[in-house]
Amino acid sequence: MQDNKKPLREALNLRIDEGLSREIERIATAKGTNASEAARQLLAYGVEVERRLEAQKLLANLSDQLDPDTAGRVVISAEFVPFTWVEASEISDSMLAGGTPRPRHPKWDDLIP
Repeated sequence: MQDNKKPLREALNLRIDEGLSREIERIATAKGTNASEAARQLLAYGVEVERRLEAQKLLANLSDQLDPDTAGRVVISAEFVPFTWVEASEISDSMLAGGTPRPRHPKWDDLIP
């Protein structure tokens, strides 16, 4: 769970089918949270996938770009990879050298350039 949650000000009404609703409930139960929080996290994951697909298109050489109607599929690979001791040390050193107070643990935004 997040310690410092951002205040939520926006609302989005979604109509979802029964199967998706059950899956969100299952994930929420497994994570020990409510369905709304689980759905919010899953939606954020989907947004990240879309951002990466857009970045892939933007970074492709003009000669390598595909026509918009090219058939294909999206391949998603996800795994949790713990930091090595070297990575943790580098993050710690960087936080200490910064001189500004930072949260006890780095957030994902701290690691993404």
